[in-house]
Amino acid sequence: MTDQEQNRFEAELRRTRPAKLPEDFWSRLLVAARPTKTSPVALGPAPVALGLQRVLRFLIPATAAAALILLAWRLPLQPKKPNLSPNAPSPSTSLRADEVQIDQDLVSSFDALAKLPDGEPVRFQCRQWIDRVTFSDKEHGLVLQESTPRVEVVAVGFETY
Repeated sequence: MTDQEQNRFEAELRRTRPAKLPEDFWSRLLVAARPTKTSPVALGPAPVALGLQRVLRFLIPATAAAALILLAWRLPLQPKKPNLSPNAPSPSTSLRADEVQIDQDLVSSFDALAKLPDGEPVRFQCRQWIDRVTFSDKEHGLVLQESTPRVEVVAVGFETY
């Protein structure tokens, strides 16, 4: 289609008038109630979930450290030598933590946009973390390290002006 043909076609379209709506359809439109605006969806996590998340943020690394300490305490570091005399006292092989470090590192952070089913936009802040627990016993030459990845997604209010 050339520019002249297109211009003529657009001019014809501008001159045409839209058809009238049928009366029964127009009356049904007027009678129909206007849709009510739905209440906004709560985007943030529930207060109970926030409290639980805060507790778990510190409880998980502490539990991992306790499990590592228990594991290191239960497992012998060297094979036991046979005890030749039945009355000889056994040496103490308990572990003592010289240093325990609990750390979290931010690996990445980004924002994501989405639309709710009702068409309302919502923004998410996504963060990827590495939780790290390090336990060391210098007397026995033992260093245990546990790393756990975690993803944190928080819905953020999105307002347009």
